[in-house]
Amino acid sequence: MAWKGARNAEIEKLHSEGASYAALARQFELSPSRVQQIIANTRRMRKKLQARLDAPLRHAT
Repeated sequence: MAWKGARNAEIEKLHSEGASYAALARQFELSPSRVQQIIANTRRMRKKLQARLDAPLRHAT
């Protein structure tokens, strides 16, 4: 199965620009509930990554 990270990022981007779950579901041939899950997971992963990037560096000895 091909990597779907780029598709999921595109779905999240289009939704943040105002596309509805139903419109995205039609465009990507998914169910509206699956589109909602993808958006939630993408935002959760982005938030977690940002928290790691913002965290202070640890000193390794």
